[in-house]
Amino acid sequence: MRNIRNALDLSINDDIVVSSASIIKVPIIVEAMRQVAAGKLSLDTLYELRDEHRVRGSGVMRYLHTGTLLNLKDLLTLMIIVSDNTATNMIIDLLDVQNVNSTMRALGLTKTRLQRKMYDWEAIERGLDNVCTASEIADLLVMIARNEAAGGDWDQMILDILHQQQDTTRLGMFLPEEVRLANKTGSHRNVFHDCGVVSTDDFSYAVSVFTEGAYSPGDAQVGIARVSRAIYDAIINL
Repeated sequence: MRNIRNALDLSINDDIVVSSASIIKVPIIVEAMRQVAAGKLSLDTLYELRDEHRVRGSGVMRYLHTGTLLNLKDLLTLMIIVSDNTATNMIIDLLDVQNVNSTMRALGLTKTRLQRKMYDWEAIERGLDNVCTASEIADLLVMIARNEAAGGDWDQMILDILHQQQDTTRLGMFLPEEVRLANKTGSHRNVFHDCGVVSTDDFSYAVSVFTEGAYSPGDAQVGIARVSRAIYDAIINL
């Protein structure tokens, strides 16, 4: 975890490179907003859902009718709040994989890499997985919270979208109702992650809790939730 305001820094095995699952969608939205800020893309541009865009896994777009039109802001929102894989792959095509990776390196995140589209198991078998570390994702979230990732209002838009996340049952399970959470989960096979910005009127911090090899999804979910609550309790008792 990383201090943003009146909190603390804490690191436990946070430099281990892991399969990112959908956590990689945080770097993707940062690059998208940077391209919007640079005038290369517009949030209002409409994109048509075609049959070849559909992929399995999380999200709702694969169930929508062919020809559905969504603008870039809609695609980014769906990518984050319901972890839509179809929306994500459409965005990756717009951004280019290497642009995402170049931006992460420029921000100092040398171990975070986008190497494949969502639900591309053939790429994984070839050793091309999306990877990250808990420390780098926490650092990226701090940059977003401090308007240092995409810049100014663009970072605030990212944070607003993360606040709309539909799955808050990991980091947020045991947090008090008044706590504000802006998060992104990630899951596939035996990998279960969550990362986010936790805020109250008195403090805020970025946290990444990554798991691998849990006995069950429920065990991983509760484990992440307990770590999240332990961090929160440590801060309020400072």
